[in-house]
Amino acid sequence: MARHTREDAAVTRARILASALQLIRHRGLHCVTVDDVARAIGMTRGAVYGHFHSRAELLGALLSCAEADFAARLAPLAQGRAGNGPGTLEQALAALLHGDDLARHVSLLAALLQHKCGDDCELCPLRARVLVGVETLRATFADLLPAPGLASLLVAHLWGLLSAHAMHLAPSGLSGCAAALARLYQGPVHI
Repeated sequence: MARHTREDAAVTRARILASALQLIRHRGLHCVTVDDVARAIGMTRGAVYGHFHSRAELLGALLSCAEADFAARLAPLAQGRAGNGPGTLEQALAALLHGDDLARHVSLLAALLQHKCGDDCELCPLRARVLVGVETLRATFADLLPAPGLASLLVAHLWGLLSAHAMHLAPSGLSGCAAALARLYQGPVHI
């Protein structure tokens, strides 16, 4: 039997995550099992469990990918490099809406946001992480807007755009609407 390297394990783990994400996008979170993920990439359930000890751990890894995508796009704001000038909101929106990467996470995030049950559920901690991320995004935008209350509306607006994109109802690369969104939420600029 051949020995597997860490690089092999990382590649396999990435394949498992990609398979799970694709199945969740097509079927929805609650219709995807570890067996489905394994079958989609020609693995056994045991092999998948060798990389992720539970379905919740697999979903947690997918959520970590989504969190990393959001954090990378908002890093200039978080590190204070973007400043707080008139173009800052537009730059942040363009970064969030650039490409297709964030839209691919919408199905997972939506399912976790809608999930509610009890204290002992393995998915409730993931839902709590999503809510913390939403609040962080809202607070980031509140600092850039003339009225902080607009931040919740802007987050809802962005969610709608990303959801429409994920359902193929909006074009790829929504960053072109960043300037219009920034003008809408910042109001008239007085120089």
